[in-house]
Amino acid sequence: MAVELTREELERKNKAYNRRYKKAAVRGLTFFEIQTGLEEIISECDEVTYWTDSDEETLVDAMEGDYDEAARFRFDFSDLSADAERMYDDLNGVYDTERYDDILVAAGLGDQRGSGLFGFDEYEGDYMGIERFMYGYAEQESAKRLERLTKKELIAKMAQSVSIAFNYIGIRSRYEDLKDSMDLLRAKNREYLDATKRINELYDQIDWTSYGWRHSSEAEELDRIAEKLPQEAFLY
Repeated sequence: MAVELTREELERKNKAYNRRYKKAAVRGLTFFEIQTGLEEIISECDEVTYWTDSDEETLVDAMEGDYDEAARFRFDFSDLSADAERMYDDLNGVYDTERYDDILVAAGLGDQRGSGLFGFDEYEGDYMGIERFMYGYAEQESAKRLERLTKKELIAKMAQSVSIAFNYIGIRSRYEDLKDSMDLLRAKNREYLDATKRINELYDQIDWTSYGWRHSSEAEELDRIAEKLPQEAFLY
């Protein structure tokens, strides 16, 4: 049930909506989103590392018996987790997060590297969307605040902000690539398990004779599944 706003509340809401651009940030690259993203990457990578350490045989099977490739795969996740954790710790030394947002917005990263801009809505108490035609005003507001800094302060904060944003983009890109590979391996392993389960079910349903199986729909399905499995699957 929708709650009707009073005239005063509606005016405050509209005013806050129109002022969002005054405090804008690049969507997907805010300080909070980067911290949350790093936590997710660390957790996911550590989970994969634990799985590969505790079940090396499954990983090697998925890599078609290539132990070196399996070791590289495990190392990539472990190395990425360490880099993400190091960056997460480094963020604790950043105190002026508002200037970080201003630098990214003023540099136009909303369209270049992020997913657009959003701004803080005082009525909603959270960051909300900004219309694209307001991006220029948001960039101007951010630039005005940056102009109040000394040249030395501005250079230092720009170096820090660009380093944070692009380091995170690099870590996120590595994670997405590794995650795609992991998803493929999991899907491949799941396909093996499903095929094995179905083979066992069909094996029990087939009418066997001393000469082999009798022709049936189950026997035909078992034959089709067996043809699709790679040769190394029959070694186990």
